[in-house]
Amino acid sequence: MSKCLCKDLGQLITCLGTDFHRGAGVLDVFYETPSTLLSCGYDTYIRYWDLRTSTRECVKKWEEPHDSALYCIKSDGNHMIASGSSYYGVVRLWDKRQTRCLQSFSLSSPVSSPVYCLRFSTSHLYATLASALYGLDFTTS
Repeated sequence: MSKCLCKDLGQLITCLGTDFHRGAGVLDVFYETPSTLLSCGYDTYIRYWDLRTSTRECVKKWEEPHDSALYCIKSDGNHMIASGSSYYGVVRLWDKRQTRCLQSFSLSSPVSSPVYCLRFSTSHLYATLASALYGLDFTTS
């Protein structure tokens, strides 16, 4: 199974990756540039793709440490990635230069909810869950 990209009007331009496990569907994609993108999904991995080097294999990947599907992903276009998991509103911050997440936040308690969407900057992070919109302010201690 592979993940395919299409141009406007539905013309297939390429398929990303090969030999994915059945059910490893992508739930979100974030383009950093026209040739680099991040993907995440049911298989618990964040993948970084550079279409200039290969469409068969990702350049780098990071695994969600608690085996949760990843519903959404964003990047600052530099070193930082934020991902939203399928359980308990967990948001993780990643540095592309490292293999493990930098920090995690559990925004949903005691009811479990996926993180459906998120946005972040150097000062704030916003995440939507089933019943609330959460905002984190990194400028205060």
